[in-house]
Amino acid sequence: MALANKQILLAGLIALTALSSAQVSLAQTAAESPALHSALPGSASTAAITPERIKKDYWIAFRLAKNPWLDKIAEADPRIVAAICQHHDAAKLLAKHRHLDKIAEADHYLCRRLTQWEGSTQQLLRSPYADKVIALDPQGMVYAINRKPEYARIIARHPMMQNLASLDRDFPREMQKHIR
Repeated sequence: MALANKQILLAGLIALTALSSAQVSLAQTAAESPALHSALPGSASTAAITPERIKKDYWIAFRLAKNPWLDKIAEADPRIVAAICQHHDAAKLLAKHRHLDKIAEADHYLCRRLTQWEGSTQQLLRSPYADKVIALDPQGMVYAINRKPEYARIIARHPMMQNLASLDRDFPREMQKHIR
């Protein structure tokens, strides 16, 4: 029995010395290895997407307009929506967005920005969320109606007209000038 205890004790000491030498060698290799970089070169995190860059780059604006999480991006920085609306095709795609009402909540001038382009104005009028966008900024639709009077007839047939008449008293008068 004493011999078995001695063998177990000896095996335990050998294991401890092997473990401590492995820890020492591991610590030495960690100290000798170079520090890791936080980001790989050329990755997306090194070049931030700013509103100024979106205004210059059509493809970034187009991809952002298709982004299903654009409403969350707009809540964080409404200038991104303004930058997207600088490009006519991206603005047209933004007018079809399924979270257009939430985007309009983040950027109250969205109607003016969308109605500066004819294609995006038509898409906005077809959108089921147009009433929310126009209600937050009816002046944008007034500018569009002054530019193209046919929009007044489209809006007059839309059920949102009753809501808009209650929100802005001047809006029905502006439309009535153009419907004749």
